[in-house]
Amino acid sequence: MNNLVKIIAAIVILGALGFFFYTKSKDKESVVSSIGAMSNLNGETADANAEKGLDPNNYVNIPREQLYDGSQASNEILAELKERYKTDFEKLVKDIRSTGAKVVFCWITAEPEVSMNKIGKPFIQNLCAQNGVDFVDFVPNIANKKDITFAPVDGHFNQNGAKILADQMAQVIRKYDNVKATAIYNSRPELLGDFKPSQNTILDGGKNLPYKLVTNKQGLRMDHDLTFPKQKQRILLIGDSMFEFPFLDNAKTGSGLLQTMFPNKEVLNSAKLGYSIDDYLSLWEDRAKYTEPDIIFLQSSGDDISDLFFSHRLRYSRTPEKIKPSEKEAAYYKTLN
Repeated sequence: MNNLVKIIAAIVILGALGFFFYTKSKDKESVVSSIGAMSNLNGETADANAEKGLDPNNYVNIPREQLYDGSQASNEILAELKERYKTDFEKLVKDIRSTGAKVVFCWITAEPEVSMNKIGKPFIQNLCAQNGVDFVDFVPNIANKKDITFAPVDGHFNQNGAKILADQMAQVIRKYDNVKATAIYNSRPELLGDFKPSQNTILDGGKNLPYKLVTNKQGLRMDHDLTFPKQKQRILLIGDSMFEFPFLDNAKTGSGLLQTMFPNKEVLNSAKLGYSIDDYLSLWEDRAKYTEPDIIFLQSSGDDISDLFFSHRLRYSRTPEKIKPSEKEAAYYKTLN
């Protein structure tokens, strides 16, 4: 009788565990989900806006490391993505400069030796040189530092890492202390960033790393609303999750630390997880330029290039309904496992 009870109890436990992991695998915010392995950590559904166009759930394979395997097919796709990156980069830099603002490119990665960063760095560094953009390499200050990310749970920077980034950006801000943009807009959209406005909520991205997300009414990750005409020099961060700083309260992020360091300036954070150069460009054109920033920090690592692949853009683009694969992308996708 005791053995029968034990067998029944074991079956019940195994069934409960199976149901739990099945449920979690369907949860896009869970680390158990393969799709959610890079889930949107700011509390918004990554494909919530994909109501038109291709369904991202039909294109779940997102090649990143595969694009750097050295094969002819991967090299051809990578060359196409690089050309796309170059076009958007040059247009964004030109548009920013037309406002009289200073643009600075920040190369930030905690994994400088992986292929996407080893290949991506000289490409982007050369783009900056060709276009007269300051290229600031954060890697020497990050390399060999311990306890700067949430590893092994997550690879994003913790408060120690954010402090290192903020200190290096502070040097640039001091260098351009007197820069003032010339563009002034008499009208602007209600939203100046892509966050859901007026948030004050606790999130953890499904990783048990709770943090408080506060956004202003204009959709920027900052604690106060912007007013116009501006009274202080404005510094704008545009990037992906490395500048968004998930798992950190606003005050502990790189932008929050900079705001504390420079109370006589305004530090604006518009970075969002999964964004790449095409998003930076459209965000600038649609919203961010109307903040009238004086210094713009663009942020990237090598993954920004591979992130232009259509299956990644379907899930993380600002405008997923516009994403369509090129002929080469469509053919390459069919080869993915």
